[in-house]
Amino acid sequence: MFSAKSFMAAVGLAAIAAAAPASAEETVIRFSNWLPPTYPLTTDVFVPWAEKLEEETEGRVKIEFVSGLGSPQSHFDLVRNGVADMAFSVHAYNADRFPLIMGVELPFLAPDSRSASVAAWRTYEAFFADANEYRGVELISLWNTGPANIFTNETEISSLEDLKGLKVRVAGGIAKDVAERLNMVPVFAPATEAYEMISRGVADGIFFPTESAFNFRLGPALGHGLKVPNGLYFSSQYLFMNPRTWDRLSEEDQVILRRLGGEYLAAFAAEMWDEQDVLGEAEMGAGGTAFSVAEGVLMESLAEELAVFERQWIEMATERGVDGEAALAYFRDQVESLN
Repeated sequence: MFSAKSFMAAVGLAAIAAAAPASAEETVIRFSNWLPPTYPLTTDVFVPWAEKLEEETEGRVKIEFVSGLGSPQSHFDLVRNGVADMAFSVHAYNADRFPLIMGVELPFLAPDSRSASVAAWRTYEAFFADANEYRGVELISLWNTGPANIFTNETEISSLEDLKGLKVRVAGGIAKDVAERLNMVPVFAPATEAYEMISRGVADGIFFPTESAFNFRLGPALGHGLKVPNGLYFSSQYLFMNPRTWDRLSEEDQVILRRLGGEYLAAFAAEMWDEQDVLGEAEMGAGGTAFSVAEGVLMESLAEELAVFERQWIEMATERGVDGEAALAYFRDQVESLN
């Protein structure tokens, strides 16, 4: 029979449970990841970062990775609409949404991912944050891959004439514009379809960081890699979450997530990109891809042809109330200080 003593003990336990702080509740964040589970951005960045977030919040915030709930291009809307709690995406997939941040993708900005990524985050905070290009989602961090290069299946590039008419796979955004400016034919497709396109002759090559050409296993289809000092352009990416999911977190855990996002995550991701660029060149070279460096007349010609994009971006930024010249000067100052 239930005694008075037992009743009082139960009441006491209930009171303790009721008094437990909300921050002790566990929040599981569903991360829709469209990348292969073995891709380095997953294994070397997202997974250890999620583990650190769980550790720093003492288990209150956990990330559950699920296979991509839609196409790579759809993930901004999937998160905004609450289908997923968190995702990462590539700005170029929805370039029209991010005209200002696309400035960190311009040609010839930085020698590596580390300086480009940290400079990109700092420039965003200093010049672009008030424009609210990420409205509808909560931005956690953004970063740049390593410098993009030109990879071709059969054609060795020694002049701009060699590029004319070649079909090149691009993601959109600045890569598409660069291809058209160089009299190439842009072909649009997700990175996961690039090998099939090149091996079947649908595309003659691809604009990619060396890391991506290697990790998407394109080496056997690519006979030549032209390295462009400071980048033909950059691919910028971003991690973001649903604002309602963000609001469910305690203030304490929001502070922790902010600290582990931003520049911290940008630098963490960049470390992987730079390591993989070095590894990728070595492995692809051993596999038969012949690497060369754009220099002399070729590099001068590339710089002359592509200078138009910086001028156009500065003009666009000015129309949106941002001092584009100052923003790019700030970006380059950060790159110089980081190197």
